[in-house]
Amino acid sequence: MSIKVIALSGIDGCGKSTQIELLEQYFITENIRYKVIWARPGSTSFVLLMKAIARFFFRSLPKPGRSEEREGLMKNSSMGRLWFYLTFLELIYIYKIKARIITMFNYKVIFDRHTLDSVIDYQILLERNLFGKWVVTRFLGSDKNCIKICLDISLDESFERCNNKWEPFPDTKEEKVIRDSIYREYLPLHGYITLDGTRNSQDLHKNIISLIGA
Repeated sequence: MSIKVIALSGIDGCGKSTQIELLEQYFITENIRYKVIWARPGSTSFVLLMKAIARFFFRSLPKPGRSEEREGLMKNSSMGRLWFYLTFLELIYIYKIKARIITMFNYKVIFDRHTLDSVIDYQILLERNLFGKWVVTRFLGSDKNCIKICLDISLDESFERCNNKWEPFPDTKEEKVIRDSIYREYLPLHGYITLDGTRNSQDLHKNIISLIGA
């Protein structure tokens, strides 16, 4: 049975966007229906709408974007806890329910970032470690007909590549170091296939196609 859900992970600059574009071109050529889903805690259209409404009614809330005031609010207030529960429930819906519904209509789903990326986001943004038993077994656990691929590059390679491209939500250097270290600890535990992100993009694409059995 061919893979229905393809999840791509990796630090900034690893080549996720390039491989997703190549997959899209391949699926179009092969008349395969697909959906690309990008999800990041607090940055989906639904949560952005909720935050805009909250800022309208509570003018004291910090403006969008990074700031010390915003980070302090997220880590040390009831507002931060509410944000966490709201965004986590939405991610459960996206990863576990929405993707399944889409595949029922004979679509492939391409995830730009997946569950492990979101758990790392929470650890960086909220300093909250979610690697508890429930999250590991249910949220991070293997999904039927899903292949999880991480494009691996070194931190130095990531820094160099990111100097020459635009990232919508870039990690700081310190955050990138944290993300990379968590990847290297948890990728082998959660069924990820690691591919060398420094390889030629077309060779990587062929490798991914062979893995998904499309």
